[in-house]
Amino acid sequence: MNNVIEQLMDRYDRGKMTRRELVLMLSTLVAARPEASSTGQANAAPIPVTTLNHVTLTVADTQRSVEFYQRVFGLPLVTTQGNETDWSADAVPVLGIGTGRQFVMFTQGANPSVNHYCFGMKDFDANQIVARLAEHNIDTRVRRRADSTPPAEELTFRDPDGIVVQIQDESYCGGSGVLGNLCNPDDRPR
Repeated sequence: MNNVIEQLMDRYDRGKMTRRELVLMLSTLVAARPEASSTGQANAAPIPVTTLNHVTLTVADTQRSVEFYQRVFGLPLVTTQGNETDWSADAVPVLGIGTGRQFVMFTQGANPSVNHYCFGMKDFDANQIVARLAEHNIDTRVRRRADSTPPAEELTFRDPDGIVVQIQDESYCGGSGVLGNLCNPDDRPR
């Protein structure tokens, strides 16, 4: 975690992040770090995350939200995803932020909220991370997206407050392929 904090401080020092963004990132790190208990979790090694990859928002009207974020922040549509209801639908728009792989996604629902957030890491392997999280007594879910060829594996779990946390490769962009790093919508099977 110290490495992540150092990277955040470096970005702040170089003017790449506001003080408000720094405080938000640091508080997210603290909230996402499960406390060790007396069951041996204290000896489990931390998982080295390198980025705050994305946030998914549940919104009342997906198109209205996309138009708002594009108009106000100039966020380009990078790709779309399907979902369990219809893997072939362009149901989940992905808007890019800046020049890196970070983005915001939108799902439609009756209760607008932050659906989940995602950390990126180098050399992501879902099976290895499932095992590492098990060392922390954390149950995980790995979903294989059927709108991706080959299917992208998406790993999620809940933090102590029930907030959904996702971990992916730092190259993840919500797209197709094993790592979800092929972002051109034409890369998705239809």
